[in-house]
Amino acid sequence: MHRTEGSQNYVADTSLATSGLRVDADFPESAERHLGVPGTTDRRTLATVADDVYAQRASSAWLRFSPVTAGELGPAASSFTAYAAGDAAPFSGTLADLVPRTIPRQEPRRQPDGSRVYRVTALPEVAAELLPGNLRAVARKWGPDPVWLTVTLDAKGRLAKATADLGPVLARLHDRKVLSGVTRLDASYELTAFGEPVRYRVPGEDGARVEAAEAVLAPVGTLKGGQCAAADTGLDTIGAVRPVGCSEPHDLRVFAQTSVDLTFPGKKEADSGKDYGDEQCGRAYAEAPGEWLRGSGAEGPYSFTGSTSVVVSTGAGKTETTVSGAYTCYTVTS
Repeated sequence: MHRTEGSQNYVADTSLATSGLRVDADFPESAERHLGVPGTTDRRTLATVADDVYAQRASSAWLRFSPVTAGELGPAASSFTAYAAGDAAPFSGTLADLVPRTIPRQEPRRQPDGSRVYRVTALPEVAAELLPGNLRAVARKWGPDPVWLTVTLDAKGRLAKATADLGPVLARLHDRKVLSGVTRLDASYELTAFGEPVRYRVPGEDGARVEAAEAVLAPVGTLKGGQCAAADTGLDTIGAVRPVGCSEPHDLRVFAQTSVDLTFPGKKEADSGKDYGDEQCGRAYAEAPGEWLRGSGAEGPYSFTGSTSVVVSTGAGKTETTVSGAYTCYTVTS
């Protein structure tokens, strides 16, 4: 369960929220790579001020993610910049953003208190925007089946509640062999306490230190062999990390940057690029200076991250598959 609670100031275009992801201990291990390690809880505080999004863990400094950050850090920053204020609310990335893009399917039910309940549908590719970035990237086509939502407007016509059955989205993930152990996927959104004054101060006014994310973080793919980094970024991935000296506390050490660009006859599986990346990182690990590998082993000899592109082309009576990718090879320090 990923739960976010907080307050929104529509006049000032700001918000403050706590967000936490809880993965039950008996949750399917097949979901670990995309959601989190079973039996863990990940919590952070988020704030939005117009186009800027701030993230904080515990009592650390606020990290500010702005449109500039997205340009500097690339897709790694999208998990935060997606929360920036939008047309529907000061805090984005929720069902509130989907409601204006839905299609009414039934006459609304009028309730005794004056509220109205609607049954509407959304295109599956629109509903998929609710997923974390690493899951959105899994499928390019989300199929024809619509996603059904129930939307409640209060007696004054304000959005009060929305729920969605994301079954059609989950089905497409299953087609890609992702979250295969997950049997149900739902989303809900509820607004209460309309008009009550908010009592929070935005980052920078609360006395806490604010750091520009693009000034202290770097794409992990830009680190050189031997460099160390901390992963306390609040991001959902290690696509961007905080470079630090190896004498300072750190979570990983890069020992190689590698790439794959190969063409094969016939059709290859979509994950084959990762297989070649793993193979190249294995060779680089065997050749890396022992000093760079000291203290590793927290999660196996080494790990790697990166992007893969698999293109199948057919012409002149033959089929070929081009596999390309760029990977960062690193050790996880214990």
